[in-house]
Amino acid sequence: MPTNQENGTNTAGPADSLPERAVDDDRGGNGRLTGPKAFETYADDAYGFRLAYPADWLVETEPAGGASFTDPRSSAGATVSIDEDLDLTLADYVAAFLKSLAVDEHVRVLEALDRRDVALEGGGTGRAIEYSYLSDGERWRLTYLFVRAGERGYVLGVDWNDDNDLDDLAAWIVESFAVETTD
Repeated sequence: MPTNQENGTNTAGPADSLPERAVDDDRGGNGRLTGPKAFETYADDAYGFRLAYPADWLVETEPAGGASFTDPRSSAGATVSIDEDLDLTLADYVAAFLKSLAVDEHVRVLEALDRRDVALEGGGTGRAIEYSYLSDGERWRLTYLFVRAGERGYVLGVDWNDDNDLDDLAAWIVESFAVETTD
């Protein structure tokens, strides 16, 4: 059960182990973000993942597993989706996503910005990709993290309108992602 739900004792809490990363100039003396960019931790014990997200974002648990996070003041958001019985390598998992993105009717002028491996807390490696694209005349950015743990695949996606300048925030969310591996 996700530990951010408000039933019983399962509630979100402050993110105690955020990645060491400089994010804009909103950092407090303890090296953590403060003010509107304070973070909480979302954990889903049933699907074995957790991540830090901005405390002022709205959270919705997805019925098929995963969760959605939405900034109520902007177009920014994040999602975690789960793929059971994944029969793809990590590279093929990323390639399948990019292929679907290339034919998405809302995505135009797709530009690759970065692709890197991300060391996950507790071991394992995920693959992060960053892209820029046009949709309905507006420039958008996305940072996605792909993780394979046993036969389960995880996709953490952070999307925002490029005018919002959330590059560091997206990287922070991606680097906070952790899974309990089953291999």
